[in-house]
Amino acid sequence: MKVPLFHLGYTLDSGQVFRWTLRSGWWEGVVGDRSIRLRQEGDELITRGDADEGFLRQYFRLDDDLETIYDEVSRDECIASVIDRFRGMRLIRQDVWECSASYLLASYANVPRIKMMIESVCRTHGARLRNGRHAFPTPEELAEGGDIASCRLGYRADWLRCYARSVRDGEFDLERLRALDYESAVRYLKTVRGIGDKVADCIALFSLDHLQACPVDVRIARAMRERYGVEGSYRKVSEHARRHFGRYAGYAQEYLYISEDRARKVPRSACSPGTRTPAP
Repeated sequence: MKVPLFHLGYTLDSGQVFRWTLRSGWWEGVVGDRSIRLRQEGDELITRGDADEGFLRQYFRLDDDLETIYDEVSRDECIASVIDRFRGMRLIRQDVWECSASYLLASYANVPRIKMMIESVCRTHGARLRNGRHAFPTPEELAEGGDIASCRLGYRADWLRCYARSVRDGEFDLERLRALDYESAVRYLKTVRGIGDKVADCIALFSLDHLQACPVDVRIARAMRERYGVEGSYRKVSEHARRHFGRYAGYAQEYLYISEDRARKVPRSACSPGTRTPAP
């Protein structure tokens, strides 16, 4: 399938999702109960496994007009240069259950640890797929399954089991969540034990189409401090980013994230937020 203005590697290796691995030139992953292999050659995406074109277009947000998004968020030289370097990276549109459960486990953990925990949960509780991988478990499978402590999740085990049971029993309503506006969705998510500001923003951005959400982790806090001179509370930094970058602040955040994740290769300098990049 043709995928203009898309970079598969940047997209899958930008900290958004945790079940993809690059092996021998192929990205191999599991999304829900789909086992997928992908490789990109120019603007051609080569696919194997349980993924049709419609699914991939939705998952990789190929309906997003990146040129328009770039024009709107490129409000200073810093973000414009980052976008130029990682051009083609897209946000991923994830299933709200899988995304929220995954990010509940992501609290206070680095990416390798998150991947290990999620794979352990999937092997223990998810259905086995044809290739030996396991699907992401449903709320029912997690709520009714065996001892989740065997997955070595630490204190997160209780969070995850309680969340799964609340979704299974309808106490936390995913359909209601999908219908809420950004601020209401974040408030509702934060009623779940273990979900705070950052995790709620991640779920809002990556699974609820709230593209103004701006999760702030240590990388984004560093970028906002060193590149924009903004620091302070989570709320202060996130609100400043939303005001500065506008309705696609989540895209700007993800570009800053991948840049900071590769900070040793990217020279940093302070920038004036009021310095706009000239229109092409």
